[in-house]
Amino acid sequence: MADTTINVLGTWYSISCKDSNEDKLLRNCDGYTDKTTKQIVVTKMPEENELGCFDKYRKKVLRHEIIHAFLFESGLHGNANWDALQGQEHPEMMVDWFAVQWEKIADAFRTADAI
Repeated sequence: MADTTINVLGTWYSISCKDSNEDKLLRNCDGYTDKTTKQIVVTKMPEENELGCFDKYRKKVLRHEIIHAFLFESGLHGNANWDALQGQEHPEMMVDWFAVQWEKIADAFRTADAI
């Protein structure tokens, strides 16, 4: 995965792929979105990897982090019920749902000529 930038609702986010030696935050996760620096970082490959197709998993993580960026830039992180989220910026279950289902949603939009 090559480093790149994307436009998220008018704000540019850089996307990079690093390992946990290059970025200490990746020691506890496989990706993150920093709303303050407008940066998305995804792991190159964890040392302990039992996945059959890590590239497919990394793309799912990247989609997950891009969804976070869209939620940040749309202002939805400020509307969270903090008690229910237990300190999370966004409900991870909702973000994961969009990240996992996005291809099916896009296909349905294309089929229905809704794009």
